[in-house]
Amino acid sequence: MARYLTDPATETEIQALAAEAGLPTVDQAATLARLLRLHQPAPPRAA
Repeated sequence: MARYLTDPATETEIQALAAEAGLPTVDQAATLARLLRLHQPAPPRAA
């Protein structure tokens, strides 16, 4: 279950701003994809 990291009113405002932002450019999408790959959690280790 997810927890709010911010006040629910702030979360609503963030969601509204994100909806207005539109799609990223090709360069922005590529950068975001690269950053998300860099920050993936490590797979669990075998015991």
